[in-house]
Amino acid sequence: MKVLYTSLSYVPSRRASSVHVMKMCAAIARAGHDVRLLAKRSPDRADAAVDVHAFYGVTGFAVEALPRPALRGGGVVFAAATLAALLARRRRTDVVYSRDLVSALTALELRMPTVAELHAIPDGPRLRALVRRVVRHRGLRGVVVISEALRRDLIAHDLAPDRAPIVVAHDAADPPAHAPVRAAHARPRIGYVGNLYAGRGIELILDVAARLPGCDFELIGGAEADLARWRAQAIPGHVTLAGFVRPAELAARYATFDVLLMPYPRSGIGVASGKSDTYRWCSPMKMFEYMATGAPIVSSDLPVLGEVLRHDHNALIAPADDAASWQRAITRLLDDPALARRLADQAFADLVRDHTWDARVRQIFGALALA
Repeated sequence: MKVLYTSLSYVPSRRASSVHVMKMCAAIARAGHDVRLLAKRSPDRADAAVDVHAFYGVTGFAVEALPRPALRGGGVVFAAATLAALLARRRRTDVVYSRDLVSALTALELRMPTVAELHAIPDGPRLRALVRRVVRHRGLRGVVVISEALRRDLIAHDLAPDRAPIVVAHDAADPPAHAPVRAAHARPRIGYVGNLYAGRGIELILDVAARLPGCDFELIGGAEADLARWRAQAIPGHVTLAGFVRPAELAARYATFDVLLMPYPRSGIGVASGKSDTYRWCSPMKMFEYMATGAPIVSSDLPVLGEVLRHDHNALIAPADDAASWQRAITRLLDDPALARRLADQAFADLVRDHTWDARVRQIFGALALA
């Protein structure tokens, strides 16, 4: 089957959305389909020489990078380029898989069978009206959402499709080719991988680090502006801000950590655009990447995360605003290697069984009867 995947992601970029898109395309291709991704061309001229497949550690599909000038009207230019690409492949595409509402509606109006994936309920009446047009369109094959909580809220906000099914498919991660091997080190190493902007729980990590001076904390990720802001503050000497690491290089870094932290607050979870609060619906790729590492996880107690993580089953759960509880959870894992091993092994088993990218594609394509 020929699949045209449309997105709003810049490729390459540091944003998690671009990782999601590239990993999904690779998994669809591994399932035996002919995949072509439409994405935004990186505005950084230096990225023109980057092998985008190697950057993300993926293979097997074509990438068509479309212009999106960083100027007023740049969005219109990108939309026009997407329309041209859709028209060029209209009769050579079996299904459009879309992370972009505008291109989803465009494809539907061109009578191209379309699947729309949603990660949030957009703010504002205009965007919600756009969602309604997409989900009520007769040509829609299905809607994919990343959590059961999001499915419920789509229904509650009258944004669910009339005819097409809704598939709940959490985010995912690739399991390592070989069982994770932990690296040896003198002091316990506590890790965080992700963004550093507001709504990511960085303040909580720094509070916990101050309570555990015998551990080394490393935070991987973050835009340059966020890194500069945090580095300008009085950060303890045993906390390292490592900056961005390419997705293809993360596995080696994960192997150095004894405990991984997922400190999402109970509200105010930001996204890179700064336009949404996704605490009710999020399904962080970080969670699944952590599950693949062989290290135990301490996570905050957001209800939506409980769709995947359970306390004392595959993680330790701590109140999102209680640094003392996080300190106790980390200490408990460091003091009880058998507990740490049991939780990490269960998380890995849960990932391999239910939450790989390949499993996600099988679930979605099976539920929507996409051959």
